[in-house]
Amino acid sequence: MSPRKEYFDEPLVKVDFLKARFPRTCPVCGAPATEIVRMKITKTGKQYQRRSWQYAYGPYVRHRYDSQMPEMKVLPIQVCEDHAHPDDGTDRYQSLCLIADGFLAAFLIFSLLFIGDRIWRANPIPIWTFLIIGLFGVAMLFTFVAFGPNVIEKAVKIVGFDSGMQNVLLAFARSDYREQFMAENQMTAELISWIMRSDD
Repeated sequence: MSPRKEYFDEPLVKVDFLKARFPRTCPVCGAPATEIVRMKITKTGKQYQRRSWQYAYGPYVRHRYDSQMPEMKVLPIQVCEDHAHPDDGTDRYQSLCLIADGFLAAFLIFSLLFIGDRIWRANPIPIWTFLIIGLFGVAMLFTFVAFGPNVIEKAVKIVGFDSGMQNVLLAFARSDYREQFMAENQMTAELISWIMRSDD
């Protein structure tokens, strides 16, 4: 599909990847920064603004399986002590969600088969089957939250890159932090309000 122009309510920041300097302020809460976290970025595609560009925080990097080996770079972000370890306990929580999803999926299949049998025999459907379906839906919601972006990824969102991965496009949750970032990178950063995005 042909590229489309996408506009943003809040301006993005385009900055040289290697020269980007983050303010000594936490992007989450605005407190003075005392720690550094490293947001790892993986490139698995060639085109500008493709969905094959993904990012991850911490030692585990999410990536799309592809024939090409991923290219990785790192953004050092200064944060406060309270937000220096946003993924603490996440692995255990995610594991528990996956285990619960597995058990509930088995019960869900059994419940659907049971419902089908009751309908076929024109018998009333017991309430417990609907409770299992509801529990499975709630478990999926918790799993979605568990595998979602952490507070750092929400505060500093990577929108995309140029074709050579020299410049990165950033969206900041806090407008005051965006102003501080622009002040720190006056020679290498610029504000943009739209991008060309490919849908394939």
